[in-house]
Amino acid sequence: MKSLTKIYLGAAIATSILTSFSAIANAETVSQPGSYVGAGLSLQSFATQPSNVGANLAGRYKFEGVPISARSSVIFSSDGTSVVPTLSYDLPVGDRTNVYLGAGASFKVGGSNSLTGDQTAFALQPGVEVSLNDRILLYSNAVIPFNGQTNGSAGTSLQAGVGVQF
Repeated sequence: MKSLTKIYLGAAIATSILTSFSAIANAETVSQPGSYVGAGLSLQSFATQPSNVGANLAGRYKFEGVPISARSSVIFSSDGTSVVPTLSYDLPVGDRTNVYLGAGASFKVGGSNSLTGDQTAFALQPGVEVSLNDRILLYSNAVIPFNGQTNGSAGTSLQAGVGVQF
């Protein structure tokens, strides 16, 4: 329970930081985040000692006319790689910020242990995106796998990065 509190606190801090970046953007050229590809850093959750750092590639395809998106992340670390495809429900917050909750799976595809665990698992993916202008956005999310580790512990991964919208 203590680690979940830290995860929620981390997500709240990340959301407030990303939202503050929206003040930088010019209102005439910025709209809600759209489809994008991006790259950034990943950090395994507080449930592990010590924390592990890696990288991520992320993508979103925004379906027009509905608040649903298809998303995928590839999360790399020195111990392994995982692929996390999800479908998300998107909620606009303001004129350039989007929060979402995705559901899907975390697949360990290489190595002995990825940042999301050592086995395939159902995963939730809460996150936030902030458009800085019509081409660039910042994103942050958490991948929360259920039974991602064979020993039953959590392998939650936090991501942040920069994306190019198309």
